[in-house]
Amino acid sequence: MATWLRLVGTFEVWRDGSAVETALGSRKARVLLAMLAVRRGVLVPGDSIVDSLWADDVPRDPRANVATLVSRLRAAIGTDAVLGDRHGYRLSTAVGTDLDEAVALLERGGAREAAELLGRGPLLPWVSDVDWLARARDRHAALLRDALLGTADAALAAGAARTARAAADAVLATDPLDERATRALMRACLAGGDPAGALRAYERLRRALADELGTVPTAPTRRLHVAVLREEPVGVRSPSAG
Repeated sequence: MATWLRLVGTFEVWRDGSAVETALGSRKARVLLAMLAVRRGVLVPGDSIVDSLWADDVPRDPRANVATLVSRLRAAIGTDAVLGDRHGYRLSTAVGTDLDEAVALLERGGAREAAELLGRGPLLPWVSDVDWLARARDRHAALLRDALLGTADAALAAGAARTARAAADAVLATDPLDERATRALMRACLAGGDPAGALRAYERLRRALADELGTVPTAPTRRLHVAVLREEPVGVRSPSAG
């Protein structure tokens, strides 16, 4: 039986095409499944699970409580989906997630589709900030950046300047210091007949780097800036460095 999880923007659990998240029961069962999902294939020690599920008021036999939660998960998504014992558990790699789907799309050149999948909201927004989730959210942010920049590159190559500009702007909205996104935005502005917009994008980056880091744009970004000033032709693809 195929099991698939949506982790971005919301939390959905599907088994053979039917939603089964209500069968998980308690919130702790959902948190446990989410924890195993973002570390899919990796054994999560029992002590780590206990610490994540019970910051306070730890039950008398927490590992027994975890085992009960695992039983609920297995009943809902399959006995082979959650592997391990009281010492630790892992989610089978046969269980799919939207993060995995996005990675596969990126590998096949489907950056725009991956960006749509990853851009539906934060990763597991209903879970409180904890160490394991912070690392997972960093990975989600990195994947979304790659997808958006890939979208910008593909759009520029196809002559879709507006799409490229929107993708680059989306990256810069979360990280104004992203030089690759700035270069993509500059190229999109040029492709759309807005050289002044390209110069403004460079100036925003230059000021942000000076104010926050005391540095200047890297050589590829400076060269693109000079090319814009000289009205020289530039390529549609931004170098990945910087």
